[in-house]
Amino acid sequence: MSTTTKSLPFSNVEPSLTASRATGYIPPAATASHSGHAASTTTRLHPANPSTPAYINDFQWINSYLFIHKMSTPSYRYSFLLWIFIVLVVLIVAILHWTGSRGGYLGAAWAKWALRRRTWRKKHALAQAKRQGKAHQQPFSFPSNAQMLSLIVLFLVPIVLCVIGPDYIAPGTKLWDLTHNVTKRGLDDVFIQLDLQSRAAQQVASTATTRAPEYTIPKAWWTIGGRTGIIAFSLFPLVVLFSLKAPPFAVFAIPFLIQVHFDKLARLHRWTGRLIWIITTIHVVTWGIQLFRDKRGNSNWEYRDSPAWLFVWQYPLFIEGVIGLG
Repeated sequence: MSTTTKSLPFSNVEPSLTASRATGYIPPAATASHSGHAASTTTRLHPANPSTPAYINDFQWINSYLFIHKMSTPSYRYSFLLWIFIVLVVLIVAILHWTGSRGGYLGAAWAKWALRRRTWRKKHALAQAKRQGKAHQQPFSFPSNAQMLSLIVLFLVPIVLCVIGPDYIAPGTKLWDLTHNVTKRGLDDVFIQLDLQSRAAQQVASTATTRAPEYTIPKAWWTIGGRTGIIAFSLFPLVVLFSLKAPPFAVFAIPFLIQVHFDKLARLHRWTGRLIWIITTIHVVTWGIQLFRDKRGNSNWEYRDSPAWLFVWQYPLFIEGVIGLG
């Protein structure tokens, strides 16, 4: 009586330290002994770069690779924090406007400081024009103090939200659990033990995971790229709001809010666009480094040592992203 074996969509995987070759893969937060029996889960592995199944088909491999390296939902908390900060600033200024606190001594002092414009090397320009016998030329003038302060905050807050805290947060974490321990596991020990025991009983080698990591990753090339992409995308509504000129769509110009019109927001609109481009460039560079570091593996002998960058062009959304950056 002959037996037939069911063909698998992926090939045998050879041992390697790269992310694309995953024989001996152990589920996160667990370890296994070489004898094939389930081992103690007290020692946990949290690889910053998850493994990918060695699919023979290139599109299946890169599709699985990108799915596994997708940012978790709790990782989007940084974009929410950005907009919470923006809304709080608008509300504070609006309350000051409603209560008339923008007037009086403090309001006058703030208006005087906010409208002041500084120049670059004014005394030097006057002395040089006098020595050369030329007519005085007006020195370079900076924006007003209020606009300079707004630009500093505009750059500082997104950059801080791109850096502080872990990049990739375990999927099981509550969205606002800011006390989340970076070593906290996402899989239950009982589940992992059952999985290892099942593999040992069936004499099945551990293979690469087909899902995103279920633990927190502080920093990695792909997590930096994912996080900067989230922040850049969350800034798009702001750059649009800065470009609108008439209420009710220009919410910043509404009389009972902060009552700031396009003539003062135009500079913020331009610099927000530049900030988006800078953060997006960091997103592309860091993800590019990760794609060059990860190799295809022995499931495709012709391209076994080729970087993932070679295959990502088969993914339509990647092509659309490159076109959008250009």
